[in-house]
Amino acid sequence: MEHQTFERAIPEGYREVYHIDAANKKTGLLLTLGSLLIAAGLIFFFFMSIDYVSIDLRNLLKYNLVFLAAMLAYVVLHELTHGAVYKALTKEKLRFGITWSAAFCGVPDIYTYRDTALKSLVAPLALFSVLLIPLLIWLHRIDAGWYLVTGVIFSLHISGCIGDLCMTALFLTKFKDPETLMRDTGPEQWIYGKE
Repeated sequence: MEHQTFERAIPEGYREVYHIDAANKKTGLLLTLGSLLIAAGLIFFFFMSIDYVSIDLRNLLKYNLVFLAAMLAYVVLHELTHGAVYKALTKEKLRFGITWSAAFCGVPDIYTYRDTALKSLVAPLALFSVLLIPLLIWLHRIDAGWYLVTGVIFSLHISGCIGDLCMTALFLTKFKDPETLMRDTGPEQWIYGKE
């Protein structure tokens, strides 16, 4: 028999064991600071790994326009990826939005099991890393300018996954029971464990 992916209500014998709210000022600031540190470190790496002489400065406007368009598309696609996984596994209504600290996708009307939550959490990190890393390797050999643009996009991709990474780390280290449930409204997540 296939394991259920979610519950409509908290089953008897469960209690709340963790709560995070990315819209909370303190939490949002901590996540933002962590994200900025990750981005800065990765961007520094990409800047240090190119030959500036080979960058064609005539393409500077093009580099910037492509970067801006790619980042706007990325934010939307990142959240749609969470949503696609949630939708495929639960068939439930999704909630998208943005707060001062994060864009989000959630399934507020259900409680997903750990496996379902983990799949949705890691989907954007895995998908866009698989797409961007080979592109970075290829561009590093042929065009320093486009390599740098892609490197900054990759850096913001990784740093933008900080909330997903934090929740994933919790599931992998602290909440290992497959019967653990998570309610995900988007900016807020509650984790429930058996008493």
